[in-house]
This record gives sequence, structure tokens and C-alpha cells, in this order.
Amino acid sequence: MDAITFRYLISLAVSEKLDMRLMDVVTAYLYGELDANIYMKVPEGLKLAESNTKSQDMYSIKLRRSLYGLKQSGRMWYNRLSEYLIKEGYINDPICPCVFIKKSNSGFAIVAVYVDDMNLIGTPEEIIKTAEYLKCEFEMKDLGKTKYCLGL
Repeated sequence: MDAITFRYLISLAVSEKLDMRLMDVVTAYLYGELDANIYMKVPEGLKLAESNTKSQDMYSIKLRRSLYGLKQSGRMWYNRLSEYLIKEGYINDPICPCVFIKKSNSGFAIVAVYVDDMNLIGTPEEIIKTAEYLKCEFEMKDLGKTKYCLGL
């Protein structure tokens, strides 16, 4: 999400008297599922059962999940989050893919994603529902009302 979009969302929240809440996903990149086979050297200090007598340099390990430092980790995290939100009825904004919107009878919620931080903007009931829904799938830190984000 760029600064212009975030400024727009702030102005929307202020003009419509909406709540804004900041949440952080703990170890977000580790939730991503890989779309290709990736192998790496055995990390130093890790002992493999099969390598009792042989050098560990002869072995490699296949990653089962995304890992910090991989080029595709950010995309894999975004794909996982996107699928999860769309499954709950959120619509992904085609112009700004880091913004997800859901309307209901009790109001609406906007989820604005910046890497592993999420700003929830909307009516109080929908923000609570959204936060609870996200906590069911991901370990989240609720940082309270949005006071500082993207240096703004």
C-alpha cells in the first residue's frame, strides 16, 4: 500500500467517523506456502539423523514452507492472506491490491495491508469481527488504535 492510498483511507476514516485499528502479523512470511520446490544447504548447527558419519555438506533439505530471506516469501504471504480474506467475503480492490473491502448489514470493514501490518478501518462491529477472523488463522498482535503507520 502506498502513502497516497493510506492518506485517502485516513481522510475517509476521519470524515465518516470510522474506527481505525492497527494489527501486526507475527512471523507473517512463515505462513506462506511455496509454489515451487526449494532446496537449501543444511544450516550450521542442525544435525541430521542420517549424517552420523558423513559430511553434512553432502545433504540438502527441502523447504516445506516459506522462509524469511526467500525472494518469493512476500508474494507467498500475500497470496495466503488474500485467499483467506476472499474466502470470508472480502473483495480485493483491483486498483490497489493491498486493500480488501467487505460490506455487511451491520456496516463495513476495510483491511489495508502493508507487508505484515494491517490497518482495519470501518464500523466498530465489523472491525471486531475482522480482527477475530484474522486471529483464527494467524498469530496477531493488536496494536490498538492507529496512531502511526508508514511514517504518517
